[in-house]
Amino acid sequence: MITEEGIIENVSGGRATVLIRRSSACAHCDSKGACEVADEKNMHVVLTNELQGSVGDRVLISLPANSLLKLSLVVYFLPVVALVAGAAVGNAWGPFFTLKSATGSMVGGGIGLFGTYFLMKWVNRLASSRMEYRPRMTQVIGTERLQPDDNISDHTADTSGIHSVPDFPTNQE
Repeated sequence: MITEEGIIENVSGGRATVLIRRSSACAHCDSKGACEVADEKNMHVVLTNELQGSVGDRVLISLPANSLLKLSLVVYFLPVVALVAGAAVGNAWGPFFTLKSATGSMVGGGIGLFGTYFLMKWVNRLASSRMEYRPRMTQVIGTERLQPDDNISDHTADTSGIHSVPDFPTNQE
C-alpha cells in the first residue's frame, strides 16, 4: 500500500481537495528529474470525502501498490510493444504497399503508437471508473492549520479525533 499524508484544503459536494507536499517518496525516486511536476512543491488531489473530513484536517491517502504497478505497466510497456509490433508488421507488409522495409517499419511503428494513444484513453476511462485504481482517504489524523509555505513535518497535529476506513478490498479476478 502506497500512502501519503496531506491536508484538506477544500470540501465541496462529497469531494475533498487534498494538498500533498512532496515528501520522501519523491525525494528517493530515481526518476524525479524526469517528472513534470517534480519542480512543483505541492500536489493537489481530489478525492471522495468518505471520512467526512473538513478543511484543515490532516489525512492519510492510500493507493494499493499492485494497482499502481498494473497501470504503470500499461502506460510504459504497452506503447513500446505497440511500436515494436507495428514496426515488425510494417516491415513484413511494406512490400505489398510498394514501400521499402525501413519505410514500412516506420509507418507501422507510427500506426502502432497512434493506436496506443486511443487505447490509453480507454484504459484511463476504465481505471477512473474502478475504485481499486483511485487513491482513497483512509484516515483522518487530526486537524492542522497551515500557511501556504509551511512544511507538514514542522507542525504537530491534534490527534484527538482519529477516523479511519478499512483497507482496500482485495479484488481477485
